[in-house]
Amino acid sequence: MIYGYCRVSTKHQSLKRQIDALLAYGIKMENIYIDEITGASLERKGLKSLKSVLMPGDTLVVKEIDRLGRNRTQTTILIKELIEKNVEIIALDIPYLKDFILKEIKKNKGFMEIMATTLLSLILEVAEQERNKILVRTKEGKEKAKEAGVKFGRKQKLTRQRFVRTYNDMVKDGKTPKEIQEKLKICKQTYYNYKKKYIQKKGIDIYE
Repeated sequence: MIYGYCRVSTKHQSLKRQIDALLAYGIKMENIYIDEITGASLERKGLKSLKSVLMPGDTLVVKEIDRLGRNRTQTTILIKELIEKNVEIIALDIPYLKDFILKEIKKNKGFMEIMATTLLSLILEVAEQERNKILVRTKEGKEKAKEAGVKFGRKQKLTRQRFVRTYNDMVKDGKTPKEIQEKLKICKQTYYNYKKKYIQKKGIDIYE
């Protein structure tokens, strides 16, 4: 059986890129396990469920090798654990991982195994450093955007009071429904839903 695993560590990251890559590889959605906003531990709900179904001979696919753990120590521990369980590991961003590095670690034949383990550690260190660079760039970009006046967070919900006040003011000024929609940044259907609920009553406009 072939399984996939995806992980993001913050609420600002999206799983879509990872999931799309796994689906394109041919993995069914029901066989893709996911962890969102994970902590520092390997005890993650999605990973725990995945490990409970993995059997010897199965294959685990990840888009990026560092998605298996939050740091290279965690990732190395998990990789060796999976190798001992005879689970094949495929990292789509490192196509040679399975056929060279993990194969040599699995053989456990002295010098080549040491070289493979060292190379794996180097790859994970580079991946970790690159991930840290991305986080720093993202943080810097967000701070610059805030300085420029860009607001982050969930979009403010349109309240009854705001809709009624804006509607009344703009209708008195002769504004069209389309102009009101643009002012409130809502679609046509939402506009008429709000109007029906808060403005019209038995066909009579109520101005509050």
